[in-house]
Amino acid sequence: MLMAFTSCHRFSGKFNVRADSIEVVVDADGVELAPGEHWQLEEVLIARGDNRDELLGRLARRIVENHPARFPAKPPTGWCSWYMEAGANDIVGTNVTAEQVKRNLEFIETTLPGLRYLQIDEGYQAYDGDWLDTGSAFGGGVQEVLRTIRKQGFQPAIWVAPFIAEEKSRLLREHPDWFIQDDSGKPLRSDKVTFGGWHGPWYALDGTHPGAQTYLETVFRTMREQWGCQYFKLDANFWGAIQGGHHCNPKMTRVEAYRSGMEAVWRGAGNDAYILGCNHPLWPSFGLISGSRSSNDIGRKFEHFSEGAHETLTRNWQNGVLWWNDPDCVLLSGNLPESDYLFHAAAVLASGGSILSGDNLPDIPEARLNILRKLLPPTGLAAKFEDDDLKVGKIENGKETVVFLFNREDHPLSISFQLDVRYSLSDFWTGASLGVQQPGTATRVVFKRKAGPQSLTRINNLT
Repeated sequence: MLMAFTSCHRFSGKFNVRADSIEVVVDADGVELAPGEHWQLEEVLIARGDNRDELLGRLARRIVENHPARFPAKPPTGWCSWYMEAGANDIVGTNVTAEQVKRNLEFIETTLPGLRYLQIDEGYQAYDGDWLDTGSAFGGGVQEVLRTIRKQGFQPAIWVAPFIAEEKSRLLREHPDWFIQDDSGKPLRSDKVTFGGWHGPWYALDGTHPGAQTYLETVFRTMREQWGCQYFKLDANFWGAIQGGHHCNPKMTRVEAYRSGMEAVWRGAGNDAYILGCNHPLWPSFGLISGSRSSNDIGRKFEHFSEGAHETLTRNWQNGVLWWNDPDCVLLSGNLPESDYLFHAAAVLASGGSILSGDNLPDIPEARLNILRKLLPPTGLAAKFEDDDLKVGKIENGKETVVFLFNREDHPLSISFQLDVRYSLSDFWTGASLGVQQPGTATRVVFKRKAGPQSLTRINNLT
């Protein structure tokens, strides 16, 4: 059985599962239902079936009927400044320089032109909230970096956290009334009701306030028309739907406040923009984002690769229907076992979504660059898995079938899969022949340690 909300216009929902009943609930956020007034609640789908993918596909299609999708025909490709590594040091955020960005741009131009967008991540702003007041990062000239990217024939992209502002921001000082208020009528400190923020405490813009809506529209129109950005990575979106505060329009829920703010973002960014949601409330974001980063930040450790893969691949049913999956950046530099990097790259490919490199590309060995090349261009097709264990998945594109076998354990693991027709098998990464599988036989693959389909040590046909 599948039970799910298929709309999220005003209310967030939940299911209370009990021994003898299931209660379907919407949270009205304390908004008053006046005498004689009526509300349109959210739609709920209840369905039964034997095929998990068919049920999830039905859910996705119904969501799109209620919230038309806004994403381009193909998932984006590019490079992101956030995770860039130089030598033994991770360079993150404000430590990245304009010269380092330009060096990667030049490398991409000559070696990996399939990476279209160069995304400048956090660090360029003076303070969180003052997105048009650039700080000292990139030599104080992030706009010049963006212009250079365009001059070289590539597309600049920018990171923004549109709904939050920190205490030192000019936005908060000059317009405290544009923010969600606490019980005393002052801007609500986020740490009083939830996570306070990286440079906290954060304060959250009120999407129901006309001034806040105009501000959001202005920021994104400026970045689109003057900065030349079409791709926007939005972070901390959840805070636009923060609980526990009061809105300018008391008749609107926090879902409506968030959605109103996001519509202002779209008016500024333009209908052909690419809006990536990160730290976003999933259901309230239906129809409002082009890509969905639903995992934690990636990192150069296998546990990060494994966790990110699980979080992303469980949402493969959303890819190419609601939005494009965003598995976060591909990280291929460092000193981990080769099988760890191949696991990570295989998971990114299996997501069917965007491909953005996070490495300092000129310093990557050629063998690792070849792994990245194998991911390009993205197919837009997400793997379908046999079950929730996410060990065996397949992508069928009409010409070939790619089989994904994931071992997230720290010891060798035997995984079997079966194909219904005669296949010639080969290793995805190297092209090496693995023999021929006859119809009706199960193929068993034995993996070393933490591995993906590229690291098999033995393959046998079993009747």
